Amino acid sequence: MKKNDDDLKWIHENFEYIDSLTAIDDTGKIIVKKRFNPRYSDEENKANNEWAVGRNLLDVFPSLSYENSSLLQSISTGKIVYYERQEAWNHMGGKVVTKNLTIPIISRGSIIGAVELSRDITHIENKIKGKTIPPPPHEKFPNGAKYSINDIVSRSQSMQEIKRTIMQIANSKSSVLVYGETGTGKELIVSAIHNSGYRKNKPFIALNCAALPENILEGLLFGSRKGAFTGAENKKGIFEEANGGTIYLDEINSMPMALQAKLLRVLQEKTVLPLGAAKSIDVDVRVIASTNQNVEELLKRKIIREDLLYRLNTISIDIPPLRERTEDIGLLVEYFIKKYNREFEKHVFGVSKNALLFLMGNDWKGNVRELEHVIEAAMNMVASGEEIQLHHLPAYLTLIHNESFGAPAESPAAAIPLNEAMARYEKKLILTALGQCRWRIVDAAKVLGIPRTSLQYKMEKYGIKKDGNPAF
Repeated sequence: MKKNDDDLKWIHENFEYIDSLTAIDDTGKIIVKKRFNPRYSDEENKANNEWAVGRNLLDVFPSLSYENSSLLQSISTGKIVYYERQEAWNHMGGKVVTKNLTIPIISRGSIIGAVELSRDITHIENKIKGKTIPPPPHEKFPNGAKYSINDIVSRSQSMQEIKRTIMQIANSKSSVLVYGETGTGKELIVSAIHNSGYRKNKPFIALNCAALPENILEGLLFGSRKGAFTGAENKKGIFEEANGGTIYLDEINSMPMALQAKLLRVLQEKTVLPLGAAKSIDVDVRVIASTNQNVEELLKRKIIREDLLYRLNTISIDIPPLRERTEDIGLLVEYFIKKYNREFEKHVFGVSKNALLFLMGNDWKGNVRELEHVIEAAMNMVASGEEIQLHHLPAYLTLIHNESFGAPAESPAAAIPLNEAMARYEKKLILTALGQCRWRIVDAAKVLGIPRTSLQYKMEKYGIKKDGNPAF
């Protein structure tokens, strides 16, 4: 008993009191979350605790990881873990700072979970600092890049492969061509490449090639010297400005052919010749370009030089559209809700099951950017303490959805029979749920809120099979 007595004495001396208790199982799912301090006895905190039970710890505190969470470290190592200070951002964008003692739960030699005793010291730090510190939406980088690899929100296999590629090529000097439809997050990927490699402490400069006329674009790229043309001054181009770093050329296919030839020479010779200059300047710059058209289209339309394309395409990254990775939609929705909870100072708990299934069934022609705009719009319509429901979503989504079933909203007379429309919608929801759950029928049934046998019956009714789904 002496060791137990010593442990209790140590807890008493180091914690003085305990604010909360959290227990997780070996998968990271929260099974118990209790607050004891009267400061946290209000209805909002009670609702937050109830909401957290049954969810994964990383969903409730997305900023945590196995490296900075005492709970996850304890179930990983099977050891008692003590943190003098643990900082985390919760699912609503609030900052929580705690002192933690975490104890693994071991049964018959196996780790089945962990229990964390916490003292909340957030208010103490804020008092010392004299103000509440708002959480940043993401890291801020002085180099000009907006994002890091940690800002890539995804659980899909395709995006995980892209993250692995980013880490593999980050320190390479080779050019990169990023392809993706509008709104897929090309700048996110490019920024992550820059901030993952040895150039991260050097400048990152992005330039949209479609936004400027040729004469201005050339001066911006290569710089100019006084007297080169009327009004010309000694001015560095972005290749000089970004020396040692990265240049991101967005919509490279919009660059005029004459400039493409000059860009190719820069890439080959590692030098730039400013307008009006007699001597070239050595530069060490990595060029990453992007386009919303694939290589085959670019070559077919002859809007980019083949030699330049092959030079840029030394390393290629193809970002899949959102419709091909529906398993990411739920994760992205949660991410954007947290973001706008911070910006709007709200406490929206999430999205209803029906609304999520509806979102997952959308084609998302505008990809992740469109999804974010939809969530932002919904966040303006929903009150704190509630979930986003179907009626909070923008009306245009419903119109598009109706049209996808062959019943344009502006022409009600042309609508298909109700039973057929309902059958189509039901099939689409089932396919969406199965895709989300990687065709695990038990899990899909839980998402849909129906028994497994009912789901199997409906799959047989609609002829739904994993390989080959006949369309209506």
